[in-house]
Amino acid sequence: MSVKEKLRYTREVITVEPLFAAYVMAAFLCKPALRYLEFEKSCRVNLNLDDPTCDAILLSEHDNYTEQNNQILYLISNMYSWQLPLTVAAPLVLVLFLGSYSDRRQWRKPFLLLPIFGEFFGVFGCILCVVFMKSLPLEAQGVFQTVIPSLFGGQTMLVMAVYSYIADVSTVEMRTLRIGVMQIVLNFITPVTQSFSAHLFNLTGYYGVLLVAGGLYLFGFLYGLFFIKEPRKIKAAKKSFCADVFDPAHAIETFNLVLKKKEGNKRIYIWIVLVTLLFYNIVNVGEGSVFYLYAQSNFKWTPLEMAYFETLNTVVHLIGTAAGVPIFAYFKLSDLTILLLTFLNKILTNLFFGFANTDALLYTATIISIVVGITPIGMRSLATKIVSENDLGKAQSLFGICEAIGVALSSPIYNKGIFNNTATDFPAAFFFFGILLYGICCVLFVWMYIREKAKKKRKSAAEKDKELPMDSYIQTTHM
Repeated sequence: MSVKEKLRYTREVITVEPLFAAYVMAAFLCKPALRYLEFEKSCRVNLNLDDPTCDAILLSEHDNYTEQNNQILYLISNMYSWQLPLTVAAPLVLVLFLGSYSDRRQWRKPFLLLPIFGEFFGVFGCILCVVFMKSLPLEAQGVFQTVIPSLFGGQTMLVMAVYSYIADVSTVEMRTLRIGVMQIVLNFITPVTQSFSAHLFNLTGYYGVLLVAGGLYLFGFLYGLFFIKEPRKIKAAKKSFCADVFDPAHAIETFNLVLKKKEGNKRIYIWIVLVTLLFYNIVNVGEGSVFYLYAQSNFKWTPLEMAYFETLNTVVHLIGTAAGVPIFAYFKLSDLTILLLTFLNKILTNLFFGFANTDALLYTATIISIVVGITPIGMRSLATKIVSENDLGKAQSLFGICEAIGVALSSPIYNKGIFNNTATDFPAAFFFFGILLYGICCVLFVWMYIREKAKKKRKSAAEKDKELPMDSYIQTTHM
């Protein structure tokens, strides 16, 4: 194969990966800077505290400013309690209707570009928050940072569009490989970006980080605009755009999956998976929204230290996933067994987090959580086995909606319900709430496992009764 042919082949194989890589890299690059900006906005604008006080709190040297630091934590926590639900609302509606529309019309490209444009607009808004540091409050940053980008679909729509596009341009045989390549890109970029994001912020400040992130989003948008082609011919619509997109019939079909009995669908299992998905996302997103507030208050962490911790956490989960998946496959463990093991691993992890009183114990806890990263794989795998093949698309939409509801509920529960009420007396309470929800999930998994075992046993016994040995036949015709 000549160099020209290799380049042509590479261009055919690599499609949405650069766009998705730019999106992920920009998102993780901004995290430490935007965390720092939240504290600075709360201190200098919302509370109007003096510079020496704010400088000490921003450096996590708040021994002499405990009350002021707690006020900042409450402000940020309260912002999260309305920010996340608003962030989820628009993508939830858009994915429910536009996902179906995209499938029917074979129209993928706009749904790849819209979320990138939204994030670029969000970065521009965050730059305005820095320019008008003394006038725009914390709430303005909250709106620009996540709420406005969510109106363009956000990560939810982008992930849907990326995997739909890959499915369109790949053969069935190549699809697993292409999705695997996408996962490798994500797994490589995430820890690498986390490892230097805080350092870049320390070197260049807000403007440097936000301009680099904006440049990455702009690259992703221009790449998608000029280099990504529609995989199939767009089908013409017989209705107007709005009537076609927001046809309630398509939403009703999705919800009928759990409301009506249908051959091939295990309705009680679908409900259980929906509950466990809800609890998983409440805990996963909820803990993420308060963990830095907890670490800053109790362990005096800065965004740099949090970036180191997140990098280790990502690497540990990558190692656990890379080693755990083939090991579980070798021993032929069922999805239910795998999920039970990962949820028990999370419960053990939270016990260590809950009783940790040093940085070393926090790092020990994240190392213990080595197989927690396999949970989404097990959930998705189980979800595909409890519905008929004809309903896979509807099931994925339903599970996606349930995940989004979990995200919307997580912040009000964890920030306003738990952290704000326990931050001074029992700041680690949110870890034990996670243990409670995961414990309920473990009980449900055990019940499903016992039920499946009993069903297989009855089926085996029924098949055995039908098989009569030849010597048990009594021939009477020649007696």
